[in-house]
Amino acid sequence: MNLDTRRRAWAALSELFLDTEVNAEWVARQLRDTGLSLAEIETILKSEVAPVLGANLLSVAGVWDAFDLTPVEARFRAGRSRPTLLGHLALRMIREDWAAVLARLQESG
Repeated sequence: MNLDTRRRAWAALSELFLDTEVNAEWVARQLRDTGLSLAEIETILKSEVAPVLGANLLSVAGVWDAFDLTPVEARFRAGRSRPTLLGHLALRMIREDWAAVLARLQESG
């Protein structure tokens, strides 16, 4: 999988870690457009995005509108294949939003 594809997946999945309502249809569409398999998307979510952005869900002054992914890209890449306790907690916190995205991905699959 090329880096541009991975960046598009990071951007879409990062929406799950904002302190705002998730537009599951939009996230699913963005993920679908990457051409990645569901297994690849879930790996990126669990091993790259959640460990890095999960802390935002626990922060009183977290990011609300959008992440600037440029400064955290190196952390995404370094964290690949290393789920963390914080990432696991974050995944529990986004469980309902991820289920809504997943349902829309499976509808089109």
